[in-house]
Amino acid sequence: MTYVYPVVSRRAKGVSVGINLNPNNACNWRCVYCQVPDLVRGKAPPIDLEQLREELNALLADVVEGDFMTRQVPEGSRRLNDVAFSGNGEPTTSPEFPAALEVVAEALERFELLGQIKVVLISNGSMHGQARVQEALSRLAELNGEVWFKLDSATQEGLAATN
Repeated sequence: MTYVYPVVSRRAKGVSVGINLNPNNACNWRCVYCQVPDLVRGKAPPIDLEQLREELNALLADVVEGDFMTRQVPEGSRRLNDVAFSGNGEPTTSPEFPAALEVVAEALERFELLGQIKVVLISNGSMHGQARVQEALSRLAELNGEVWFKLDSATQEGLAATN
């Protein structure tokens, strides 16, 4: 899969479905602690929304209706926690981020998960002043979603040294 991946978290005691809008390993920051292999500065490539839809529906079908949980997840962690925009760079650099959020909303509705699990955006916060991102954040709020901002420093100097 290009855009969708499962994460089994022992700490969170459940499964997170990750959405990676940066399969090119490009990010607008280059954090000193980042573990993405071959990270480059840049933005997300064009996203094939139909492929994203197909991958997400296939994984959710396996998680919700199939045997993914029994095959892949320890007994005490067999629950779906969230769908999270994370991956190999800043998700909001993707011009398709708002449309990708709608793909997630449609899939959650299809599998009767809307309102049952969280939609999470893990972000460095750098793009949140842009109108298209603000609109997507409003939609995320309608979906009872959460934004997890990273905070590397309280000073501009510290931020520059880290990112």
